[in-house]
Amino acid sequence: MTLLPPLVPADTVWITRCPVPTATAIALHHGWFDQAFTARGFRTQTLQDTTDPKLRSQHFYHDLRTLFREGGNVPAFWARAKGHDNTVVVGLTWVDETQLLLARPGSGLTPDALKGKVLGLSNAPGAVDIWRAMALRGYETALKLHGLTLDDVTLKDLHAPEVNWNGQRRGGTWSSASEDALLSGEVDLIYAKGAPAVALQAKHGLEVVLDLNTLSDPVLRINNGTPRPITVHRHFLNDHPELIALYLRIIDQASDWARANPQRVADIIASETGTTPDAVRAGYGEKLARSFDVSLSPERVAAFQDQADFLFRHRLIEAPVDVGQWIDGSALKAAREAPDLALPLQPLETV
Repeated sequence: MTLLPPLVPADTVWITRCPVPTATAIALHHGWFDQAFTARGFRTQTLQDTTDPKLRSQHFYHDLRTLFREGGNVPAFWARAKGHDNTVVVGLTWVDETQLLLARPGSGLTPDALKGKVLGLSNAPGAVDIWRAMALRGYETALKLHGLTLDDVTLKDLHAPEVNWNGQRRGGTWSSASEDALLSGEVDLIYAKGAPAVALQAKHGLEVVLDLNTLSDPVLRINNGTPRPITVHRHFLNDHPELIALYLRIIDQASDWARANPQRVADIIASETGTTPDAVRAGYGEKLARSFDVSLSPERVAAFQDQADFLFRHRLIEAPVDVGQWIDGSALKAAREAPDLALPLQPLETV
């Protein structure tokens, strides 16, 4: 099943990313995509800068042939499971982030005392409920640590606004319905992540019951953004493999730049997440600047499959997904082996 893609100029390369830490955002900030693709006869544009609802929806459906997407895995899995098999995963990133289970001030709730508690769960209409998937994964992991399952708690559906890109305000990472339900006493616990979660906790003085990001086993930190896929249209890879490799080479450069400029990274990501540099540092940790590398390592691929299996097990996607049939490592290999792809790209400004 595919939707008719929007009519767009053939010489335009489109880019989209989620409002989270991405190497794509760093490269966009410096103008590196413009420099590199213009030199090859293409202009660049981001979905975030267009007001066309049909174009914005491509962040989910990815029928647009010249689109690069670096974003959460839940929408990507959802689209593929529904039959939108037009994409290829060309790389995986992994940016750890604070994943908080939050309770009201004074609750005294601890991770080993969750049995019988009411946990808030987004119930949004529309295409895909990303926040529901993230919270459910976080809850299941937290419960498993203490020998519990989702059957040992009450999952409270909370009506939430539809999740889409048509006028969506970037910067939010959880449903305001969950926040309201916690503060009103309707639920005992909610899930929130990243820099906005840190800001929410500080705003209301909420108690942190557990931060999943402190768990040493990466499998326990798997969620929508860990790992995060970079996807392209299958025809784009077939017709212009050199452009896919170029994009990935630029992502490598952004990763290298971030490693050398940790303080500037916080400023860029604050703009992306709609928070502050301090919230970014608290929400993504001191390793953030060293976390933008792209890889198709066995560990990341296994984590990607683990997330696919979780989503299908809980019927958050319609069909199972075999990530091995979805991944194509040829462009990443080319990006690492072709020296002629290297460009003397310079930042347009200093953060």
